[in-house]
Amino acid sequence: METTDEKSAIAKETTNARRIRYAKQCLIVLSASLTNIPSGMIQLWPNVLASHLVRDNSTIFGSQIQLDPWQMDLVASVTQIGSLVGFLSAGVFLSLVGRKYSLIITAIPGIFGSSLIALSVNTYMIVIGRFLDGMTVGMGNVAVFVYASEISDVSIRGTLCMISHLLIQVGGIFNLCLGTILSWYYMSIISVGLLLGHCLMVSTLHESPSFLAVKSRDERALRVLRKLRAPQADVQEELCYLQKNNTTSGDSQGYRGLLQKQHLKQIALMTGIFFIHNFCGTQVLRVNATRQLQQLGLPMNEKYTTIMVIGVFFFGNLFMTTILDCCGRRRCIMASLLVLTVAYSSLGTFVYLLNTDPSLIEPQKYELLKFAYSVQNATLSDAITDGSAIISIKDWLPLVLLMVAAFGHSMGIGPLVWILPAEMFPTNLRSQGTSVCMVIGSLMMFAILQVYSPMQATLTQAGMYWFFASVSATGILYIYCLLKETSGERVG
Repeated sequence: METTDEKSAIAKETTNARRIRYAKQCLIVLSASLTNIPSGMIQLWPNVLASHLVRDNSTIFGSQIQLDPWQMDLVASVTQIGSLVGFLSAGVFLSLVGRKYSLIITAIPGIFGSSLIALSVNTYMIVIGRFLDGMTVGMGNVAVFVYASEISDVSIRGTLCMISHLLIQVGGIFNLCLGTILSWYYMSIISVGLLLGHCLMVSTLHESPSFLAVKSRDERALRVLRKLRAPQADVQEELCYLQKNNTTSGDSQGYRGLLQKQHLKQIALMTGIFFIHNFCGTQVLRVNATRQLQQLGLPMNEKYTTIMVIGVFFFGNLFMTTILDCCGRRRCIMASLLVLTVAYSSLGTFVYLLNTDPSLIEPQKYELLKFAYSVQNATLSDAITDGSAIISIKDWLPLVLLMVAAFGHSMGIGPLVWILPAEMFPTNLRSQGTSVCMVIGSLMMFAILQVYSPMQATLTQAGMYWFFASVSATGILYIYCLLKETSGERVG
Protein backbone atom coordinates (compact mmCIF):
# COMPACT_ATOMS: atom_id res chain seq x y z
CA MET A 1 0.00 0.00 0.00
CA GLU A 2 1.19 3.56 -0.67
CA THR A 3 2.58 5.05 2.54
CA THR A 4 1.80 8.55 3.84
CA ASP A 5 5.32 9.67 2.83
CA GLU A 6 4.80 8.37 -0.73
CA LYS A 7 1.47 10.17 -1.08
CA SER A 8 3.03 13.35 0.29
CA ALA A 9 5.93 13.09 -2.19
CA ILE A 10 3.55 12.64 -5.11
CA ALA A 11 1.41 15.54 -3.88
CA LYS A 12 4.49 17.83 -3.88
CA GLU A 13 5.33 16.83 -7.43
CA THR A 14 3.93 19.17 -10.09
CA THR A 15 1.25 17.78 -12.37
CA ASN A 16 3.41 18.28 -15.46
CA ALA A 17 6.41 16.57 -13.87
CA ARG A 18 4.25 13.63 -12.79
CA ARG A 19 2.84 13.24 -16.29
CA ILE A 20 6.33 13.23 -17.79
CA ARG A 21 7.49 10.63 -15.26
CA TYR A 22 4.45 8.42 -15.90
CA ALA A 23 5.03 8.77 -19.66
CA LYS A 24 8.63 7.56 -19.18
CA GLN A 25 7.39 4.54 -17.25
CA CYS A 26 4.84 3.86 -20.00
CA LEU A 27 7.59 3.95 -22.66
CA ILE A 28 9.71 1.55 -20.59
CA VAL A 29 6.82 -0.92 -20.25
CA LEU A 30 5.94 -0.60 -23.95
CA SER A 31 9.56 -1.31 -24.90
CA ALA A 32 9.61 -4.36 -22.64
CA SER A 33 6.24 -5.49 -24.04
CA LEU A 34 7.12 -5.35 -27.73
CA THR A 35 7.32 -9.15 -27.73
CA ASN A 36 3.56 -9.21 -27.08
CA ILE A 37 2.85 -8.08 -30.65
CA PRO A 38 4.49 -11.15 -32.25
CA SER A 39 2.91 -13.23 -29.45
CA GLY A 40 -0.53 -12.08 -30.58
CA MET A 41 0.44 -12.81 -34.19
CA ILE A 42 1.66 -16.29 -33.26
CA GLN A 43 -1.59 -17.19 -31.50
CA LEU A 44 -3.75 -16.35 -34.54
CA TRP A 45 -1.26 -17.31 -37.26
CA PRO A 46 -3.03 -20.66 -38.07
CA ASN A 47 -5.94 -18.60 -39.49
CA VAL A 48 -3.57 -17.09 -42.07
CA LEU A 49 -2.07 -20.49 -42.91
CA ALA A 50 -5.48 -22.11 -43.38
CA SER A 51 -6.87 -19.34 -45.59
CA HIS A 52 -3.81 -19.22 -47.85
CA LEU A 53 -3.39 -22.99 -48.26
CA VAL A 54 -6.88 -23.12 -49.80
CA ARG A 55 -5.85 -20.67 -52.55
CA ASP A 56 -2.13 -21.34 -52.92
CA ASN A 57 -0.25 -24.08 -51.08
CA SER A 58 3.22 -23.06 -52.25
CA THR A 59 6.12 -22.37 -49.86
CA ILE A 60 8.58 -19.49 -50.00
CA PHE A 61 10.74 -21.64 -52.32
CA GLY A 62 7.83 -22.34 -54.69
CA SER A 63 7.43 -26.00 -53.71
CA GLN A 64 4.02 -27.37 -52.71
CA ILE A 65 2.93 -28.20 -49.16
CA GLN A 66 -0.22 -30.01 -48.06
CA LEU A 67 -1.61 -30.31 -44.51
CA ASP A 68 -4.28 -32.82 -43.51
CA PRO A 69 -7.00 -31.70 -41.03
CA TRP A 70 -5.28 -33.45 -38.12
CA GLN A 71 -2.03 -31.70 -39.02
CA MET A 72 -3.81 -28.32 -38.99
CA ASP A 73 -5.12 -29.16 -35.51
CA LEU A 74 -1.57 -30.00 -34.43
CA VAL A 75 -0.22 -26.74 -35.83
CA ALA A 76 -2.79 -24.85 -33.74
CA SER A 77 -2.38 -26.82 -30.50
CA VAL A 78 1.37 -27.45 -30.34
CA THR A 79 1.88 -23.83 -29.32
CA GLN A 80 0.10 -24.62 -26.05
CA ILE A 81 2.66 -27.32 -25.29
CA GLY A 82 5.48 -24.93 -26.09
CA SER A 83 3.95 -22.26 -23.86
CA LEU A 84 3.91 -24.65 -20.89
CA VAL A 85 7.66 -25.15 -21.32
CA GLY A 86 8.01 -21.38 -21.66
CA PHE A 87 6.09 -20.66 -18.45
CA LEU A 88 8.32 -22.95 -16.38
CA SER A 89 11.52 -21.78 -18.10
CA ALA A 90 10.66 -18.15 -17.37
CA GLY A 91 10.44 -18.91 -13.65
CA VAL A 92 14.06 -20.10 -13.74
CA PHE A 93 15.52 -17.39 -15.98
CA LEU A 94 13.83 -14.49 -14.18
CA SER A 95 15.40 -15.54 -10.89
CA LEU A 96 18.85 -16.40 -12.25
CA VAL A 97 19.67 -13.66 -14.76
CA GLY A 98 17.14 -10.98 -13.88
CA ARG A 99 14.11 -9.45 -15.55
CA LYS A 100 15.91 -7.45 -18.26
CA TYR A 101 18.00 -10.28 -19.70
CA SER A 102 15.09 -12.71 -19.37
CA LEU A 103 13.08 -10.42 -21.66
CA ILE A 104 15.81 -10.83 -24.27
CA ILE A 105 16.02 -14.61 -23.78
CA THR A 106 12.23 -14.72 -24.22
CA ALA A 107 12.54 -13.72 -27.88
CA ILE A 108 15.18 -16.30 -28.86
CA PRO A 109 12.94 -19.39 -29.29
CA GLY A 110 10.47 -17.32 -31.33
CA ILE A 111 13.22 -15.97 -33.59
CA PHE A 112 14.33 -19.51 -34.42
CA GLY A 113 10.75 -20.82 -34.55
CA SER A 114 9.36 -18.15 -36.89
CA SER A 115 12.48 -18.40 -39.09
CA LEU A 116 11.95 -22.16 -39.36
CA ILE A 117 8.29 -21.65 -40.29
CA ALA A 118 9.14 -19.05 -42.94
CA LEU A 119 11.61 -21.49 -44.54
CA SER A 120 9.38 -24.55 -44.12
CA VAL A 121 9.05 -27.04 -46.94
CA ASN A 122 7.12 -29.68 -44.94
CA THR A 123 4.76 -30.04 -42.00
CA TYR A 124 7.44 -31.13 -39.54
CA MET A 125 9.32 -27.84 -39.88
CA ILE A 126 6.10 -25.90 -39.24
CA VAL A 127 5.23 -27.97 -36.14
CA ILE A 128 8.72 -27.58 -34.64
CA GLY A 129 8.63 -23.87 -35.39
CA ARG A 130 5.23 -23.52 -33.73
CA PHE A 131 6.50 -25.29 -30.61
CA LEU A 132 9.39 -22.81 -30.37
CA ASP A 133 6.98 -19.93 -30.99
CA GLY A 134 4.85 -21.24 -28.11
CA MET A 135 7.87 -21.07 -25.81
CA THR A 136 8.25 -17.38 -26.61
CA VAL A 137 4.55 -16.79 -25.93
CA GLY A 138 4.77 -18.54 -22.53
CA MET A 139 8.03 -16.94 -21.42
CA GLY A 140 6.87 -13.53 -22.63
CA ASN A 141 3.62 -13.66 -20.67
CA VAL A 142 5.51 -14.20 -17.41
CA ALA A 143 8.49 -11.92 -18.03
CA VAL A 144 6.53 -8.92 -19.30
CA PHE A 145 3.94 -8.84 -16.52
CA VAL A 146 6.55 -9.36 -13.79
CA TYR A 147 8.75 -6.57 -15.16
CA ALA A 148 5.83 -4.17 -15.70
CA SER A 149 4.50 -4.72 -12.17
CA GLU A 150 7.93 -4.03 -10.61
CA ILE A 151 8.81 -0.95 -12.68
CA SER A 152 5.50 0.91 -12.37
CA ASP A 153 4.28 3.28 -9.69
CA VAL A 154 1.55 1.76 -7.54
CA SER A 155 -0.99 4.32 -8.78
CA ILE A 156 -0.63 3.35 -12.48
CA ARG A 157 0.59 -0.26 -12.24
CA GLY A 158 -2.67 -1.80 -13.43
CA THR A 159 -2.95 0.59 -16.37
CA LEU A 160 0.60 -0.13 -17.55
CA CYS A 161 0.12 -3.89 -17.23
CA MET A 162 -3.07 -3.58 -19.28
CA ILE A 163 -1.26 -1.54 -21.94
CA SER A 164 1.23 -4.37 -22.31
CA HIS A 165 -1.67 -6.83 -22.59
CA LEU A 166 -3.30 -4.67 -25.27
CA LEU A 167 -0.29 -5.27 -27.51
CA ILE A 168 -1.28 -8.96 -27.70
CA GLN A 169 -4.65 -7.92 -29.13
CA VAL A 170 -2.90 -5.47 -31.48
CA GLY A 171 -0.71 -8.32 -32.73
CA GLY A 172 -3.75 -10.51 -33.34
CA ILE A 173 -5.63 -7.84 -35.29
CA PHE A 174 -2.47 -6.94 -37.23
CA ASN A 175 -2.01 -10.61 -38.13
CA LEU A 176 -5.60 -11.06 -39.35
CA CYS A 177 -5.65 -7.87 -41.39
CA LEU A 178 -2.20 -8.11 -42.97
CA GLY A 179 -2.68 -11.85 -43.45
CA THR A 180 -5.40 -11.11 -46.01
CA ILE A 181 -2.64 -9.66 -48.24
CA LEU A 182 0.58 -11.46 -47.34
CA SER A 183 1.19 -15.20 -47.33
CA TRP A 184 1.85 -17.22 -44.18
CA TYR A 185 5.64 -17.32 -44.56
CA TYR A 186 5.87 -13.52 -44.92
CA MET A 187 3.89 -13.13 -41.67
CA SER A 188 6.49 -15.32 -39.93
CA ILE A 189 9.29 -13.15 -41.34
CA ILE A 190 7.56 -10.07 -39.88
CA SER A 191 7.44 -11.84 -36.49
CA VAL A 192 11.20 -12.42 -36.66
CA GLY A 193 11.78 -8.72 -37.39
CA LEU A 194 9.60 -7.63 -34.46
CA LEU A 195 11.34 -10.03 -32.06
CA LEU A 196 14.78 -8.74 -33.12
CA GLY A 197 13.55 -5.19 -32.59
CA HIS A 198 12.31 -6.22 -29.14
CA CYS A 199 15.80 -7.46 -28.20
CA LEU A 200 17.35 -4.14 -29.22
CA MET A 201 14.78 -2.13 -27.26
CA VAL A 202 15.12 -4.21 -24.09
CA SER A 203 18.93 -3.84 -24.12
CA THR A 204 18.45 -0.12 -23.36
CA LEU A 205 16.16 -0.64 -20.34
CA HIS A 206 16.82 -0.59 -16.59
CA GLU A 207 16.90 -3.77 -14.55
CA SER A 208 13.98 -4.13 -12.15
CA PRO A 209 14.75 -2.44 -8.80
CA SER A 210 12.93 -5.26 -6.98
CA PHE A 211 15.28 -7.87 -8.48
CA LEU A 212 18.33 -5.72 -7.66
CA ALA A 213 17.13 -5.36 -4.06
CA VAL A 214 16.69 -9.12 -3.64
CA LYS A 215 20.20 -9.66 -5.06
CA SER A 216 21.60 -7.08 -2.57
CA ARG A 217 22.71 -4.70 -5.34
CA ASP A 218 21.55 -1.77 -3.28
CA GLU A 219 23.39 1.05 -5.04
CA ARG A 220 22.06 0.06 -8.48
CA ALA A 221 18.57 -0.42 -7.04
CA LEU A 222 18.63 3.07 -5.53
CA ARG A 223 19.81 4.62 -8.81
CA VAL A 224 16.97 2.99 -10.73
CA LEU A 225 14.40 3.97 -8.08
CA ARG A 226 15.54 7.60 -8.20
CA LYS A 227 14.94 7.62 -11.97
CA LEU A 228 11.51 6.03 -11.67
CA ARG A 229 9.97 7.60 -8.56
CA ALA A 230 8.99 11.16 -7.64
CA PRO A 231 11.96 13.44 -6.72
CA GLN A 232 10.69 13.81 -3.14
CA ALA A 233 10.00 10.06 -2.69
CA ASP A 234 11.93 8.19 0.01
CA VAL A 235 13.60 5.58 -2.23
CA GLN A 236 15.70 4.33 0.68
CA GLU A 237 12.52 3.45 2.54
CA GLU A 238 11.14 1.64 -0.54
CA LEU A 239 14.39 -0.33 -0.83
CA CYS A 240 14.13 -1.34 2.84
CA TYR A 241 10.53 -2.43 2.27
CA LEU A 242 11.55 -4.63 -0.67
CA GLN A 243 14.33 -6.23 1.36
CA LYS A 244 12.15 -6.76 4.42
CA ASN A 245 9.24 -8.20 2.48
CA ASN A 246 11.44 -10.80 0.83
CA THR A 247 13.21 -11.63 4.10
CA THR A 248 9.91 -12.34 5.85
CA SER A 249 8.75 -14.47 2.91
CA GLY A 250 11.60 -16.91 3.41
CA ASP A 251 15.01 -17.48 1.93
CA SER A 252 13.97 -20.05 -0.68
CA GLN A 253 14.04 -18.62 -4.17
CA GLY A 254 13.32 -21.73 -6.22
CA TYR A 255 10.06 -23.52 -6.86
CA ARG A 256 10.46 -25.18 -3.45
CA GLY A 257 9.78 -21.81 -1.82
CA LEU A 258 6.20 -21.99 -3.07
CA LEU A 259 5.51 -24.87 -0.67
CA GLN A 260 5.07 -22.41 2.18
CA LYS A 261 1.49 -22.29 3.44
CA GLN A 262 0.71 -18.69 2.44
CA HIS A 263 1.95 -19.25 -1.10
CA LEU A 264 0.01 -22.50 -1.49
CA LYS A 265 -3.11 -20.54 -0.52
CA GLN A 266 -2.35 -17.98 -3.23
CA ILE A 267 -1.89 -20.72 -5.81
CA ALA A 268 -5.15 -22.37 -4.73
CA LEU A 269 -6.95 -19.02 -5.02
CA MET A 270 -5.56 -18.46 -8.52
CA THR A 271 -6.52 -22.01 -9.51
CA GLY A 272 -10.14 -21.16 -8.75
CA ILE A 273 -9.90 -17.87 -10.65
CA PHE A 274 -8.36 -19.60 -13.67
CA PHE A 275 -11.16 -22.18 -13.58
CA ILE A 276 -13.72 -19.36 -13.75
CA HIS A 277 -11.69 -17.62 -16.44
CA ASN A 278 -11.67 -20.66 -18.72
CA PHE A 279 -15.05 -22.24 -17.95
CA CYS A 280 -17.11 -19.04 -18.19
CA GLY A 281 -17.17 -19.64 -21.94
CA THR A 282 -15.28 -16.89 -23.67
CA GLN A 283 -12.01 -18.78 -24.11
CA VAL A 284 -14.13 -21.11 -26.23
CA LEU A 285 -15.53 -18.06 -28.02
CA ARG A 286 -12.06 -16.75 -28.88
CA VAL A 287 -11.05 -20.01 -30.54
CA ASN A 288 -14.38 -21.21 -31.93
CA ALA A 289 -16.23 -17.99 -32.81
CA THR A 290 -16.90 -19.08 -36.36
CA ARG A 291 -18.14 -22.53 -35.30
CA GLN A 292 -20.52 -21.03 -32.75
CA LEU A 293 -21.95 -18.56 -35.23
CA GLN A 294 -22.40 -21.33 -37.79
CA GLN A 295 -24.20 -23.51 -35.23
CA LEU A 296 -26.48 -20.57 -34.44
CA GLY A 297 -27.31 -20.31 -38.13
CA LEU A 298 -26.05 -16.78 -38.67
CA PRO A 299 -25.41 -15.75 -42.27
CA MET A 300 -22.08 -14.11 -41.46
CA ASN A 301 -18.84 -14.02 -43.42
CA GLU A 302 -16.23 -16.11 -41.61
CA LYS A 303 -13.33 -13.66 -42.10
CA TYR A 304 -15.21 -10.57 -40.96
CA THR A 305 -16.76 -12.36 -37.99
CA THR A 306 -13.32 -13.26 -36.65
CA ILE A 307 -12.07 -9.69 -37.04
CA MET A 308 -15.22 -8.35 -35.34
CA VAL A 309 -14.83 -10.63 -32.32
CA ILE A 310 -11.11 -9.91 -31.91
CA GLY A 311 -11.91 -6.21 -32.27
CA VAL A 312 -14.43 -6.41 -29.43
CA PHE A 313 -11.81 -8.06 -27.21
CA PHE A 314 -9.42 -5.21 -28.03
CA PHE A 315 -11.91 -2.44 -27.20
CA GLY A 316 -12.92 -4.22 -24.00
CA ASN A 317 -9.27 -4.31 -22.93
CA LEU A 318 -8.92 -0.65 -23.89
CA PHE A 319 -11.96 0.29 -21.80
CA MET A 320 -10.64 -1.55 -18.76
CA THR A 321 -7.25 0.18 -19.13
CA THR A 322 -8.96 3.50 -18.42
CA ILE A 323 -10.81 2.35 -15.28
CA LEU A 324 -8.62 -0.36 -13.75
CA ASP A 325 -6.55 1.63 -11.26
CA CYS A 326 -9.47 3.75 -10.05
CA CYS A 327 -12.01 0.91 -9.80
CA GLY A 328 -9.67 -1.86 -8.65
CA ARG A 329 -9.18 -5.48 -9.70
CA ARG A 330 -12.06 -7.02 -7.73
CA ARG A 331 -14.71 -4.64 -9.05
CA CYS A 332 -13.56 -5.02 -12.65
CA ILE A 333 -13.64 -8.82 -12.42
CA MET A 334 -17.07 -8.90 -10.73
CA ALA A 335 -18.54 -6.44 -13.27
CA SER A 336 -17.05 -8.56 -16.05
CA LEU A 337 -18.64 -11.74 -14.67
CA LEU A 338 -21.98 -9.99 -14.27
CA VAL A 339 -21.98 -9.03 -17.96
CA LEU A 340 -21.08 -12.62 -18.87
CA THR A 341 -23.89 -13.99 -16.69
CA VAL A 342 -26.49 -11.81 -18.41
CA ALA A 343 -25.13 -12.41 -21.93
CA TYR A 344 -24.88 -16.21 -21.67
CA SER A 345 -28.18 -16.57 -19.78
CA SER A 346 -29.91 -14.60 -22.54
CA LEU A 347 -28.16 -16.54 -25.28
CA GLY A 348 -29.07 -19.88 -23.69
CA THR A 349 -32.71 -18.82 -23.35
CA PHE A 350 -32.78 -17.61 -26.96
CA VAL A 351 -31.37 -20.90 -28.29
CA TYR A 352 -33.78 -22.91 -26.12
CA LEU A 353 -36.81 -20.97 -27.39
CA LEU A 354 -35.59 -21.18 -30.97
CA ASN A 355 -35.26 -24.96 -30.73
CA THR A 356 -38.45 -25.66 -28.79
CA ASP A 357 -40.89 -23.10 -30.25
CA PRO A 358 -39.47 -21.16 -33.23
CA SER A 359 -42.79 -19.34 -33.66
CA LEU A 360 -41.93 -17.26 -30.59
CA ILE A 361 -38.97 -15.77 -32.43
CA GLU A 362 -39.33 -16.18 -36.19
CA PRO A 363 -42.30 -13.84 -36.77
CA GLN A 364 -40.60 -10.93 -35.02
CA LYS A 365 -39.17 -8.65 -37.70
CA TYR A 366 -37.09 -5.53 -37.29
CA GLU A 367 -36.92 -2.64 -39.71
CA LEU A 368 -33.40 -1.88 -40.96
CA LEU A 369 -31.76 0.27 -43.62
CA LYS A 370 -34.31 3.06 -43.16
CA PHE A 371 -31.67 5.72 -43.54
CA ALA A 372 -30.29 4.13 -46.70
CA TYR A 373 -33.72 4.04 -48.35
CA SER A 374 -34.52 7.62 -47.35
CA VAL A 375 -31.29 8.78 -48.97
CA GLN A 376 -32.39 6.97 -52.15
CA ASN A 377 -35.80 8.74 -51.94
CA ALA A 378 -37.54 5.43 -51.40
CA THR A 379 -40.28 5.01 -48.83
CA LEU A 380 -39.99 2.62 -45.92
CA SER A 381 -43.05 0.79 -47.21
CA ASP A 382 -41.17 0.08 -50.45
CA ALA A 383 -38.27 -1.28 -48.43
CA ILE A 384 -40.58 -3.52 -46.44
CA THR A 385 -42.39 -4.67 -49.56
CA ASP A 386 -39.26 -5.85 -51.32
CA GLY A 387 -38.06 -7.46 -48.07
CA SER A 388 -34.58 -5.91 -48.03
CA ALA A 389 -35.20 -3.89 -44.87
CA ILE A 390 -36.48 -6.81 -42.87
CA ILE A 391 -34.30 -9.12 -40.88
CA SER A 392 -35.23 -11.78 -38.40
CA ILE A 393 -34.18 -11.36 -34.80
CA LYS A 394 -32.39 -14.70 -35.01
CA ASP A 395 -30.07 -13.24 -37.64
CA TRP A 396 -28.54 -10.60 -35.37
CA LEU A 397 -29.38 -11.16 -31.69
CA PRO A 398 -27.01 -14.16 -31.16
CA LEU A 399 -24.12 -12.19 -32.68
CA VAL A 400 -24.87 -9.21 -30.44
CA LEU A 401 -24.99 -11.41 -27.33
CA LEU A 402 -21.71 -13.12 -28.26
CA MET A 403 -20.09 -9.72 -28.76
CA VAL A 404 -21.44 -8.56 -25.38
CA ALA A 405 -19.91 -11.69 -23.83
CA ALA A 406 -16.60 -10.96 -25.56
CA PHE A 407 -16.66 -7.39 -24.23
CA GLY A 408 -17.51 -8.60 -20.71
CA HIS A 409 -14.67 -11.10 -20.73
CA SER A 410 -12.12 -8.57 -21.97
CA MET A 411 -13.02 -5.85 -19.46
CA GLY A 412 -12.08 -7.94 -16.43
CA ILE A 413 -11.74 -11.67 -15.94
CA GLY A 414 -9.93 -12.17 -19.27
CA PRO A 415 -6.74 -10.11 -18.92
CA LEU A 416 -6.62 -9.70 -15.12
CA VAL A 417 -5.92 -13.38 -14.41
CA TRP A 418 -2.52 -12.85 -16.05
CA ILE A 419 -1.80 -9.70 -14.01
CA LEU A 420 -2.89 -10.86 -10.53
CA PRO A 421 -0.12 -13.48 -9.94
CA ALA A 422 2.59 -10.85 -10.49
CA GLU A 423 1.00 -8.76 -7.71
CA MET A 424 0.49 -11.60 -5.22
CA PHE A 425 3.96 -13.08 -4.75
CA PRO A 426 7.09 -11.44 -3.25
CA THR A 427 10.02 -10.63 -5.54
CA ASN A 428 12.09 -13.71 -4.70
CA LEU A 429 9.18 -16.01 -5.64
CA ARG A 430 7.27 -13.84 -8.11
CA SER A 431 8.60 -15.45 -11.27
CA GLN A 432 8.07 -19.01 -9.98
CA GLY A 433 4.61 -18.25 -8.56
CA THR A 434 3.50 -16.51 -11.74
CA SER A 435 4.85 -19.39 -13.85
CA VAL A 436 2.99 -22.05 -11.85
CA CYS A 437 -0.28 -20.08 -11.99
CA MET A 438 0.02 -19.62 -15.76
CA VAL A 439 0.77 -23.31 -16.28
CA ILE A 440 -2.43 -24.14 -14.36
CA GLY A 441 -4.34 -21.61 -16.47
CA SER A 442 -3.00 -23.07 -19.73
CA LEU A 443 -3.90 -26.62 -18.70
CA MET A 444 -7.45 -25.50 -17.92
CA MET A 445 -7.62 -23.69 -21.25
CA PHE A 446 -6.55 -26.88 -23.01
CA ALA A 447 -9.20 -28.82 -21.03
CA ILE A 448 -12.14 -26.54 -21.93
CA LEU A 449 -11.15 -26.52 -25.60
CA GLN A 450 -11.01 -30.33 -25.62
CA VAL A 451 -14.39 -30.83 -23.90
CA TYR A 452 -16.20 -28.15 -25.91
CA SER A 453 -17.80 -30.56 -28.42
CA PRO A 454 -18.67 -33.29 -25.86
CA MET A 455 -20.11 -30.63 -23.54
CA GLN A 456 -22.30 -29.27 -26.32
CA ALA A 457 -23.47 -32.78 -27.22
CA THR A 458 -24.26 -33.66 -23.60
CA LEU A 459 -25.78 -30.41 -22.34
CA THR A 460 -27.23 -29.22 -25.69
CA GLN A 461 -26.25 -25.83 -27.04
CA ALA A 462 -28.64 -23.95 -24.75
CA GLY A 463 -27.48 -25.95 -21.73
CA MET A 464 -23.86 -25.17 -22.52
CA TYR A 465 -24.55 -21.44 -22.52
CA TRP A 466 -26.44 -21.78 -19.24
CA PHE A 467 -23.45 -23.65 -17.81
CA PHE A 468 -21.20 -20.74 -18.79
CA ALA A 469 -23.64 -18.35 -17.13
CA SER A 470 -23.70 -20.45 -13.93
CA VAL A 471 -19.90 -20.46 -13.72
CA SER A 472 -19.87 -16.67 -14.20
CA ALA A 473 -22.50 -16.13 -11.49
CA THR A 474 -20.64 -18.41 -9.06
CA GLY A 475 -17.45 -16.55 -9.91
CA ILE A 476 -18.92 -13.27 -8.66
CA LEU A 477 -19.37 -14.78 -5.18
CA TYR A 478 -15.94 -16.43 -5.30
CA ILE A 479 -14.17 -13.17 -6.15
CA TYR A 480 -16.19 -11.15 -3.63
CA CYS A 481 -15.47 -13.52 -0.75
CA LEU A 482 -11.89 -14.64 -1.41
CA LEU A 483 -9.96 -12.19 -3.58
CA LYS A 484 -8.12 -9.42 -1.78
CA GLU A 485 -7.85 -6.13 -3.65
CA THR A 486 -4.29 -5.66 -4.95
CA SER A 487 -4.82 -2.23 -6.51
CA GLY A 488 -2.77 0.33 -4.57
CA GLU A 489 -0.70 -2.38 -2.89
CA ARG A 490 3.07 -2.29 -3.14
CA VAL A 491 4.72 -5.07 -5.13
CA GLY A 492 7.40 -6.18 -2.71
